[in-house]
Amino acid sequence: MLIGFLIALFLTSPANNEATLRVPLQPGPKPEEIAVLTYNPSRVSAEDVKKWMLLHESAYYHTPAFGSYPDCKPEDVSKLEEDIQKTEQLVNDLDHNDYPKELADVVRYLKALQSFWLWMEQQELAYLKTGKLPQAEYNGLNLKACQAPSNKTCSEIFNRWHNCANNELMKQIGSYPKEKWKAFLDSFGIQERLESTLGE
Repeated sequence: MLIGFLIALFLTSPANNEATLRVPLQPGPKPEEIAVLTYNPSRVSAEDVKKWMLLHESAYYHTPAFGSYPDCKPEDVSKLEEDIQKTEQLVNDLDHNDYPKELADVVRYLKALQSFWLWMEQQELAYLKTGKLPQAEYNGLNLKACQAPSNKTCSEIFNRWHNCANNELMKQIGSYPKEKWKAFLDSFGIQERLESTLGE
């Protein structure tokens, strides 16, 4: 699993047997948010806490792995193929059996989201390669209203279909299950505080 960007500062207080982790929620040298987590290391390990934080609503698995290619340039095909490989890996990584049962609903939600994004990328790749318009249905989700006429420009087709399809999915699956995430943290005695790095 790709957790290399989670460089955390690990501090332990023997007096109350608490440890604190500072986990960047976005990759790169300047993440927008840092999660400050206080937990009991006799109950959970630092590595598990870092792994679980990848499921946070602002972190790795809740973020698309693909770029935007509205100009339909020939070189965009290889870029999108690379994006598809990354998203396939994300989907494969999201196995609820690899996480505590308290995280099952969060993992299922993120897997549904990443799986849909993977399908969207595959549809867009097919359009780039052959000009075939995206399909109008995904796992029972009706996307006919999202179809753009074939006489539109590539940018219009991509932007309209992509945004509309994503909105339709969100109507179906709803927003990130914050209450489930909070219940999970509580069940493991993990306290979470977010720090913004914006404006620093």
